[in-house]
Amino acid sequence: MSLNKFVIVGQSNTGKSCLADKIMEIKELKPIGFRMKDFTIENEFRGYYIHSIRELEEYHNNVPIQTSLKKGHQRVQLKEVYDNFGVACLKSVMEADPESFDCIILDELGRGEYTSEAFVSYIRKILDSDAMVFILMKNISNPVTTEIKGRRDVLLYDLDNMSQDEVEMNILDKIRK
Repeated sequence: MSLNKFVIVGQSNTGKSCLADKIMEIKELKPIGFRMKDFTIENEFRGYYIHSIRELEEYHNNVPIQTSLKKGHQRVQLKEVYDNFGVACLKSVMEADPESFDCIILDELGRGEYTSEAFVSYIRKILDSDAMVFILMKNISNPVTTEIKGRRDVLLYDLDNMSQDEVEMNILDKIRK
């Protein structure tokens, strides 16, 4: 069994995305997949959007996936975005020519993806593939994060309990390129 599935967990702002970017830069990896980014309106945090690394012709490429309600700072997941744009993004990854990318990045799981069975199904297919995969997740428990953490074919790194340097060195040592 090839261990090329890297799951990096941590609370918000622990540097999961920056660490993945640094590893990809050092190893000169060309990623495919998606990134989560926050958006602001009038200098106020309003939520997150999903950005497909591979342009999808039938969709705008930056689609809000979670919004923040002012009252009590409540966050609302936009399940339909996972069901539609999220699935299209992951389907695009599965259909991509393996020669066109070096790794798959799924940046940031752990909030609302479990609400979409179709989206979760594609995550499983990606994890079952031979591709090198980086999954960045919040260090929280829900059915999807628990399932991923429990897989025997993933290498789990917890930035709440390990230093970024330690995780970086370990992953770089395991990547053959």
